[in-house]
Amino acid sequence: MSMRLRWRGSPVPESDLDFYAYSLLEDVRAYTEVNDSEPQEAFAGLVLEQLSGYGLTEDPVVVRFKDHGVEVSGFGLSSDDRCLDLFITSYSPRADEDHKLNRSDAETAFRRLENFLSRCLAGTVVRNEPSSEVAGMVSTVAEKFAEVDKVRFIYISNARSVVRDPLPPLRFQGREVARDVWDLRRLANWTASGSRAEPIVADFPDGLPCLGTPQTSSDYAVFLAIVPGNDLADLYGRHGARLLELNVRSFLQVKGAVNSGIQRTLRDHPERFLAYNNGIAATASAVDFHTDDSGQRSIRRIHDLQIVNGGQTTASIHHARRTTDIGQVLVQMKLTVVSPERLDEIVPKISAYSNTQNKVSASDLKANASFHVDVERIMRTLWAPPGPLHESDTHWFYERARGQYANAVTAELTRSRQKVFKTMNPPDQKFTKSELAKFEMSWSMRPQQVSLGAEKNFTLFSEGLDETSTVVDKSYCQNLVAKAILFRRADKIVARQNFGGYKANIVTYTVAKLVQVTGGRLDLDRIWRTQDLSPATKEAIAELSTLVQKVITSPPAGRTHVGEWAKRDECWEAVREIAWMVPGQLQAELVELDAYPADIETLQTTPPRTWRDLAVWGETTGSFDAAQRGVIREITQALEQGYTPAGKHLRAASVLMDVARGRGFRPTGGGGAHQDGSSAVGAR
Repeated sequence: MSMRLRWRGSPVPESDLDFYAYSLLEDVRAYTEVNDSEPQEAFAGLVLEQLSGYGLTEDPVVVRFKDHGVEVSGFGLSSDDRCLDLFITSYSPRADEDHKLNRSDAETAFRRLENFLSRCLAGTVVRNEPSSEVAGMVSTVAEKFAEVDKVRFIYISNARSVVRDPLPPLRFQGREVARDVWDLRRLANWTASGSRAEPIVADFPDGLPCLGTPQTSSDYAVFLAIVPGNDLADLYGRHGARLLELNVRSFLQVKGAVNSGIQRTLRDHPERFLAYNNGIAATASAVDFHTDDSGQRSIRRIHDLQIVNGGQTTASIHHARRTTDIGQVLVQMKLTVVSPERLDEIVPKISAYSNTQNKVSASDLKANASFHVDVERIMRTLWAPPGPLHESDTHWFYERARGQYANAVTAELTRSRQKVFKTMNPPDQKFTKSELAKFEMSWSMRPQQVSLGAEKNFTLFSEGLDETSTVVDKSYCQNLVAKAILFRRADKIVARQNFGGYKANIVTYTVAKLVQVTGGRLDLDRIWRTQDLSPATKEAIAELSTLVQKVITSPPAGRTHVGEWAKRDECWEAVREIAWMVPGQLQAELVELDAYPADIETLQTTPPRTWRDLAVWGETTGSFDAAQRGVIREITQALEQGYTPAGKHLRAASVLMDVARGRGFRPTGGGGAHQDGSSAVGAR
């Protein structure tokens, strides 16, 4: 006898597909304008950024290359170096229902990707300069192909697929390569799901005997089951990080006390894993059961499966299977079936309260939610003045959760009201959490962190928020918009330089360098008021970006390629050493130091103890790098010895103090303590 426990969700109505098709065209146009790119590149950047946000891939890089019989739009490599993705995208400025994608289109696209991979491994893809992004991609693909567990070809198009069955994997040099198609309908369904990707359905043909609670609330039910280790490893191998997307603690490497303990148990005593390990906690929206003649109920299928606790356990079992027989491994599972309406409320609490292995910090749970909620709340009511792109007052739309903008447009039921909404909330003024982190960390002079990729940078930014208490008010949001304008205008200026690659790295390094050389004294209020950069600032960015590009694309001989070089502290040190004087016209526009809370008088009269505390705070929170902490130590030493600090140190220290105060650093006046109990510095 079979039965199903299900809470029904709300799939995207067929009638909304046309609307989504037109909205996607507008998003691509906006992305093209913001990033000063071609539509094909804009579409690739837009969809890969979204797929990354849903956990389908990790920090993909858009690198478009096309030759006879060969094409690729980008690649992605998982943080544990176990999965290599190659993407090919196809975009057409059509939204009509006759824009179709058939099986031959998909086969052709995958064949071009296969040819690219063949030429990568043969070393015959490109023979251009070694600093190009294409050369970096080829080097990574050739190096990692034999090492990864999984290789995937992913084809993304804004056409409507008529292919009903998934394409089988292909065999390539003894490896199985998965082939995945994302068409307009799949993108629409996924976008409408808000913050969650396509549902994962887990089948257990042999059944998982389970025990259900006698009675629970009307909006959830709980079941206990034992899962074979091989089944869990298969699920992780098939779905990867998507399986853990609501468990925001990603498994990066097999390290640390917990992971090493799991590995030892798997290696030495797999039969005792059930006794030694606390198991996993998972959620679902529906479960299919089978009841045998004796009345024993077992789970045959789980819909919308997500592991919210036990991510390390799951990934460790998957990785251990490469070298260890896990046939005797069993894992206990607590499965909570939750109604979709309560998912956002209940799941975070399950993750927080049921974790029994590692302490889950606020940042692990995307908890800095209060910060993001406050930014969203203020942005929805904060009117930006007219600027060069928009003639009337507008909002900058902060998309705290994926798909909010599209849902807000859809909520306006008529075309005329949707047009009004977009006039007040222009698509080119929408920005996401990962973009916010890029703006902030570039301004905070951490370009090497931004170069790690959107997801890693956001994680590190969130950890910094967790250590501090950033005050989100109207002034903060106005400054945030100014930083967004600075970053996006810099992106356009760099794009026009036609450097041939690594634009994203050059942009963040150029912004950081500009903050460094000006002592952080760019007039953010002026940028907010004008919604633009001054001609002097634009000229400075153009000059600096040329110098920055030469450093970024010249890594130490034989040490690393450009993409990896940009992620290192040494690269930022090299950019910091670039000799460049602030032009007189820009110098005249800079805000005087006494316009900042930490002006010269304050800097000179602040006790040396506070500066020592600031250096400790910067290192503990990861907010300041070694050079920045060195500046603070110079200030401390000067004040302790009774002389005036050097002017260049005063300017640099001013912006560091301002950044620190903005992120929660507060002097305690001596004898104070951190919120965590450590000495010296309190976080408000």
